[in-house]
Amino acid sequence: MRSSILVALLLAVGLLLGAECRLETSNSFVSYVRQYGKHYDAAEYSRRLKIFTKRLHEIEEFNRNGMHSYRKGLNHMTDWTDDELSALNGARPMMARNIQSSLPKHIHNRSSHTLPHHVDYRTSVPPVLTAIKNQGYCGSCWAHSAVEAMESHWAILTGRLHVLSLQQVTACTPNPRHCGGTGGCSGSIEPLAFDYIAKAGGIQEEWAYPYTAYYGETGQCENRPIHKVAWVSSYVELPENDQEALMDAVAFEGPISVSVDASGWSAYASGIFDECDYSVNITQNHAVQLVGYGHDRAIGKSFWIIRNSWGPDWGEEGYIRLLREKTPRCGWAVDAHSGGACDGDPDEVWVCGMCGILSGSSYPVMKPLEK
Repeated sequence: MRSSILVALLLAVGLLLGAECRLETSNSFVSYVRQYGKHYDAAEYSRRLKIFTKRLHEIEEFNRNGMHSYRKGLNHMTDWTDDELSALNGARPMMARNIQSSLPKHIHNRSSHTLPHHVDYRTSVPPVLTAIKNQGYCGSCWAHSAVEAMESHWAILTGRLHVLSLQQVTACTPNPRHCGGTGGCSGSIEPLAFDYIAKAGGIQEEWAYPYTAYYGETGQCENRPIHKVAWVSSYVELPENDQEALMDAVAFEGPISVSVDASGWSAYASGIFDECDYSVNITQNHAVQLVGYGHDRAIGKSFWIIRNSWGPDWGEEGYIRLLREKTPRCGWAVDAHSGGACDGDPDEVWVCGMCGILSGSSYPVMKPLEK
């Protein structure tokens, strides 16, 4: 009899705890929806709640285990579907070998200077980085990376920091050989953006040609007569899988457009991301801006400082620190054409560094307007 009563009590407590857990999750989602200004009808609310609940439990379990040098957290994408998260990654730049750009291309040569121990363009005076942007549901990471590079290198050249037009690059950059995708919100690569801006006679400012592709529609290219404010003469590619060259370039030339596998980044909140695994397929699917590097003495790990295009509420105020290994690991990035390599490119590419960061890097060479 007593055992029956005890079992009944345990079942009742379990049910109460389960109900309390569901209630806490539901309340968390109410706060989450309010915080991020989301608006759902009843059916959509229920669907998003299920996604949110699953992701919340994954985040809590990950942080509880404490096996990595970074932490996960909630952000505006926590209730997004897998398809919506995949749409963020609109580039396979390291795979693009058949670009056929008419713009002069150079290969970065290392300088003779000693590398500094720490580089961080976020603290540059005068500033060379604009505010963190949000690409939204459009796979325009490649355009963000390219435009951010042009903003930074123009500021380094002239001392003038302009917020340049993402929409001009997203909507107007041709991509006839399907490099990194089919163009616009469906993906492309940064060198094509540099090539387009050179041929277009410069790039406009954001206020003159504002970003409208946030919800996933590329939009039509508009030939607006507003004056251009920055110009590209050529671009530079980094040697493949050369960590010293990448450190040299970001230290002595400026922020660099780089390509990474960002498949596991969506819930990143803080710390040094160390979870890209070369024992599984590395798929470079995202373009970002490298703005520095450093070392965390407290945990004894070195890192890259990367600017993302997922809004300022993501990560460390829009940035992520990525593990910089003393001896970079390497592996094959396979199935390139499923993600949009240029027509005629190989199916496999050898990539190195955490998340493949050492493959597929470039930066523009800016020029003042010739009078």
